[in-house]
Amino acid sequence: MTPIRTKIVATLGPAVGNVERLVEIFRAGVDVCRLNFSHGTLDDHLSTLRRIREAAAMHDQPVAILGDLCGPKIRLGKIKDPGGMPVHVGEELVLQREPIEGEKGVASTTFPQLIDDVQVGHRVLIEDGLLRFLCVEKAADRLVLQCTDGGVLKSAKGINLPDTVVKTPAITEKDWRDVDWAVANELDYLALSFVRSADDLSLLREHLVNKVTDIHLIAKIEKPEAVKNIDAIIEHCDGLMVARGDLGVEMDVAKVPIIQKDLVRRCQAAGKAVIVATQMLQSMIEESTPTRAEVSDVANAIFDGTDAVMLSGETSVGQFPVQAVTTMAHVAQITEEYLDTIPPKAEPTLKLHTLQVSSAMAKGVWQIVQDMNLSLVVVWSQTGSTARLFSKLRMCVPILALSSDHRALRRMALHYGVIPQEMPPPDKITELAAWIDRFVQEKQMAAPGDRIVIVSGLSMSTPGTMNNLVIHTVGEVWSDAAKDFPRLAQ
Repeated sequence: MTPIRTKIVATLGPAVGNVERLVEIFRAGVDVCRLNFSHGTLDDHLSTLRRIREAAAMHDQPVAILGDLCGPKIRLGKIKDPGGMPVHVGEELVLQREPIEGEKGVASTTFPQLIDDVQVGHRVLIEDGLLRFLCVEKAADRLVLQCTDGGVLKSAKGINLPDTVVKTPAITEKDWRDVDWAVANELDYLALSFVRSADDLSLLREHLVNKVTDIHLIAKIEKPEAVKNIDAIIEHCDGLMVARGDLGVEMDVAKVPIIQKDLVRRCQAAGKAVIVATQMLQSMIEESTPTRAEVSDVANAIFDGTDAVMLSGETSVGQFPVQAVTTMAHVAQITEEYLDTIPPKAEPTLKLHTLQVSSAMAKGVWQIVQDMNLSLVVVWSQTGSTARLFSKLRMCVPILALSSDHRALRRMALHYGVIPQEMPPPDKITELAAWIDRFVQEKQMAAPGDRIVIVSGLSMSTPGTMNNLVIHTVGEVWSDAAKDFPRLAQ
């Protein structure tokens, strides 16, 4: 059975804390494991990483690993009462510079410079905006906030400052330690939180280049500044994560669906990966079935053209992690089946500064698939770049992407419609065709008589280009007189 084309990212935690449960969620549809560096120690993450790799070795598809950096997340300091500190509408809360155990209307934060950056009239939102305050007075060592939406203040809850330009580095000292750990342990992707401009990404990219690693960068879009600078950010990253939680707190929540659609469209045109995240099946943390609205949310992200949808608390701490993955995969399957019945309105657009030959070949293959009702696209993609471009055209058939590079195969696990598969580089086109023929029949991806398209490159000297396309009938035996070709490279 051909797997769904939409990829599923699962955040790991105690709910999937053993190898057996990891194998279950992989078989249910998880393609990418997210390690959230905001929680746990590096020793904890190392143990999780070892379990992922043990479970992945028991699975028949590559599994990518994404490390999610904390970024400069500002949090409330410790509250003395474990049950929290109630604050009612109209009451005042004093935030002071020096760290204290909060009580009697006075608290502190993990970012003392907040006192300098917040100005009178600025909003201060706590716990994803559940508690809202307005700064009414400012002194050298404290802020006086007036409560506009009350609740209970609890230790370490996140603080958002939608009106404030925060003068804090995009990458913290903890982030740098986590980055070096990710490099040492060969993670596939790193997500940078609270990106504000392309400079934030350039700083991290330079560090990775110096470390001689090919980890790909995902920019998390969760601040208004990022939305304003989105074109430059997309140019400097390998993909985006639409982090709708903080984005919906920092901006008008009614604009978030529009921003989501716009970011997905921009990533499609730029040939970059995109993940839609946050609260997709939130109710399944405690319930075995999702709400109708959540199902629609997942389906609409797929309609928008996302590469992947993400589970957070549902798989990290939820009571029904496997059911959550199964539900998401089922929604993707039904949505994709419907999309396949809709004739494409026009040829998809790729606007690339590089890889123009591969882009042109991808568009040609897209048209051939439409015109000839082909069953499968097979592409040799040694580094994964060509497979990524093909995936952005949202073909109505799977893309079998072949490579001998384990890292590239794992990275391809994030891309829509791409089925990564390891294969040694062949010396003859007949060898390539024969291997593909056996594999697609064994995996029931195509049957004898089905027509598929095989795309490869003929020159090691020009990586990133495609210059060989064959329409092959499954079961057809090729003549040994077919021309040999140098080792494939793309």
